[in-house]
Amino acid sequence: MISEKKDTHLYLKPDNSLEDAFDSELLSSNFTSDLIIDLLSFETIDENIKSSLHQINQKIATHGFCLVVVLKEIPTIANIALLNIVPTLIEAEDYIQMEQIQRDLGLSL
Repeated sequence: MISEKKDTHLYLKPDNSLEDAFDSELLSSNFTSDLIIDLLSFETIDENIKSSLHQINQKIATHGFCLVVVLKEIPTIANIALLNIVPTLIEAEDYIQMEQIQRDLGLSL
């Protein structure tokens, strides 16, 4: 897994060759910044990955941050659209920036 701490967020790119791309260490992390998970190299998103993304999203939201998932297209898995999904890394960074502006202005929901 590639993990890179940027100025405004944490960038993660799981290895799609691993059977379980989202290991227990990642799922048990205490996130202290916004998070971008890059899944562009994944051919398919299954229920296990969706479940892991929802767990991470819930955990990160309780800390006041947001999760953005980078995917080529939204899969037809139930409730996947509840996540913040964008098609490019640039859009993910823009999304994070807008979320941070809203928090700074006190407009976050």
